[in-house]
Amino acid sequence: MKTRRSFLNRLGIVGTSLFFPLSANAAPAKDFLIHQVYFWLKNPEKDTKSFIKGCEGLIKIDSIKKAYIGKPAATTRRDVVDHSFHVSLTIHFRTMEDHNIYQIHETHKKFIAKHEEKWEKVQVYDMKIE
Repeated sequence: MKTRRSFLNRLGIVGTSLFFPLSANAAPAKDFLIHQVYFWLKNPEKDTKSFIKGCEGLIKIDSIKKAYIGKPAATTRRDVVDHSFHVSLTIHFRTMEDHNIYQIHETHKKFIAKHEEKWEKVQVYDMKIE
């Protein structure tokens, strides 16, 4: 290490490689699907904690590869950033079939039945990785 800057530059390259494959052969499967769900709760002060707990139970379904539960980040307010939702759920599936299994899974149905009265709006974005 000659300088702190060269060390940090190498660290940046290594850190980036954890998220972006360096080889075209490392691309995800064609059917890789990301399912993003945003919830606006009727009473967020009262229901956020129990709603997130419900999401934690939901993401134990076997067909899920990876999942994240979150709330709006405290990023700078800009016209293009929507901070209005209360809870978000992002789920990764290996295949479209895994997504379809999730949609009809009994745990998913029970989650909806138990929590649908808590939300006033739900928005879903499904993205297939090409």
